[in-house]
Amino acid sequence: MINHYHEKYGFDLEAALAKHNIKELANPKYKDDLINSLKKGNLQSATFLKNGTEVKQFVEANPQFKTVSVYDSSHHRLDSRQTKKEEESQKTTHSKSKGVKEDLSQEESSQEKKQSTKRRKTQSM
Repeated sequence: MINHYHEKYGFDLEAALAKHNIKELANPKYKDDLINSLKKGNLQSATFLKNGTEVKQFVEANPQFKTVSVYDSSHHRLDSRQTKKEEESQKTTHSKSKGVKEDLSQEESSQEKKQSTKRRKTQSM
């Protein structure tokens, strides 16, 4: 059974491909060929640039989830969650450092409140 997704579904294949560092996207002719092949539902070979080296991998459009699936040369799907976990860990580290700053500012504000209540008590006596 084939699922058809209309253009108004919201999947932008070009934008999904742009998230990956694919060498073929630099050449307009190769880019058009790659996009047309993926629109037909094909698994297409692409050259990924990783750490300055070229790696042959395969891409496949996944419009249901509005993503592009990436496979290695053995046709094993690469886990995109690994990269997401790395990004999340960086965000978590950043938010933890931000949280420490917030905790310090909360402590300072609570100390100021205590001092102001002490002042009020001494003024009322």
